[in-house]
Amino acid sequence: MKSASTPSGQELFASQKLMGTRHLRMLRWVLGVVLLMAVVAASALWLAQHQARLLSRPSQHNDLWYIASVNNELSRVSLLAQEAAAGDTSIDELVLRLEVLYSVLDHSPTAPKVNVQFRDTLPETANTLDELARAVDASAKQLEQPNNANLPATLRQVATGLQRFREPIAQAVADVHLASTLEADRQRLRLLLSFTLLSLALIVVLVGTGIIIWRALKDREVALQTSQALNEANQLLETRVRERTRQIDEAHNLLTFILDASPSDVALIDAQGGQVHYINRRLMERLGMHQQPQTLRLQDLLHDAATGQALRQALDESGQIDGVEAQIASTPPYWSSLSDQLIEVEGRLCHLLWGFDISTHKRLEHELRLLATTDALTGLNNRRAFLDKAEVLLEHCRRYRHACGALMIDIDHFKTVNDRHGHQAGDEALRATARAIQSVLRDADVVGRLGGEEFAVLLPNADLQGTLDTGERVRQAISAITLPLPDGQTLRLTASLGVASFQPPAQTLAQLLAQADQALYRAKAEGRNRAVRYLPEMLDL
Repeated sequence: MKSASTPSGQELFASQKLMGTRHLRMLRWVLGVVLLMAVVAASALWLAQHQARLLSRPSQHNDLWYIASVNNELSRVSLLAQEAAAGDTSIDELVLRLEVLYSVLDHSPTAPKVNVQFRDTLPETANTLDELARAVDASAKQLEQPNNANLPATLRQVATGLQRFREPIAQAVADVHLASTLEADRQRLRLLLSFTLLSLALIVVLVGTGIIIWRALKDREVALQTSQALNEANQLLETRVRERTRQIDEAHNLLTFILDASPSDVALIDAQGGQVHYINRRLMERLGMHQQPQTLRLQDLLHDAATGQALRQALDESGQIDGVEAQIASTPPYWSSLSDQLIEVEGRLCHLLWGFDISTHKRLEHELRLLATTDALTGLNNRRAFLDKAEVLLEHCRRYRHACGALMIDIDHFKTVNDRHGHQAGDEALRATARAIQSVLRDADVVGRLGGEEFAVLLPNADLQGTLDTGERVRQAISAITLPLPDGQTLRLTASLGVASFQPPAQTLAQLLAQADQALYRAKAEGRNRAVRYLPEMLDL
């Protein structure tokens, strides 16, 4: 009995489903938060690294280095120009220093590239440098002219021109230094902002991680409680399953015992692949099997393939058959009254087949049929069976306009045989006569004993001449009979035959046999032991 405090299996499963839905929503939310924190942290980290790389690049101080180099070189060239004007140094050295200064100032496409940013932010300084470059280039070209007669004046002019740029270049140094300082301050502020954002992102990550950990711990606690409840429910379910399985096994064993003890043949077979789900012991014994086969098809179970095909067709049409008589393919085959029904087992159609052995009934039925249709003494068709078969055969010949002949046979002086030698000799004479007649006839011919010593034969596809020839062979076969008698004598037989030919379409069997009977009377009247054909004038006899 279930405890009042223990939740049922359905309640646990519903709770687990609800918990799973909530957990899925929470997991999606947490994943979204984690993804957002990761994006923010990555963006802040990239920004901080980018600013750090900018501050760490060597080109950050190119402006100040460049303008200081120009100022130093200008001071050196100005001093050297004054010395050259005073005659204290050579002109070649002055030209060389001018070229060095020009190379520092040169910004043509062929000149070495220097990362100088102040040209965009300090246009006045850039113009001053360009003017200085043009002045230096012009001074160097003047000094390089050969045979310069006014060289001292040129030297003084160069020294004066260079001296004129000392103050603007000094101011440029101060401007560039101030601009570089301001740019460095701005970069430091940006770096500070990046680190601040990174710190905020890290704080958000830490807070989010704490929330996730708290939520995970809470979910773990709930999961442990749910797991414990599920374990209890699982144990209860396993107990119920074991109990139910035991009941099913007991019912299955009982059903198997009943079916094995049943006189019926029972089998459960897959309709498509022929896999055997069950077959009782009696049917296995009948089929000569010692263990349950893996497969067994319906057509293999039946002795006659045509019967199996008919059963399958009937099953396809109605899904069930009842009491169909068929032979089972055992050794030897036996007759069974079969019933079959299509049922669904584990999603597949199966044959539920059962049957009853009716071999004794079929044997008695066959014997009764033989008694009803066979002459007990000779084994030939009796009068009724002969007339029935002959009527069917004659109708076939009438429909297809085939020829057909009839023989009426009568043993000569048979009454004398019975009177002189006894009925036992007469019975043996009748049996010998039947054998002699059968030895001459074809399988398609119908022969029967009409009564006493009189026999009749119907010959399909035989015209009048063919019927006469067959009658003559029958007469000769009967004449060849020799039967030893108990007193040492030998009994010889003869027979008289009447021959008639079928005249379609109006003639009936009775008329045909009557004509053959008239011919038989003529044979007896003419002296017996002969075959006589029917003629129309015999009707007057």
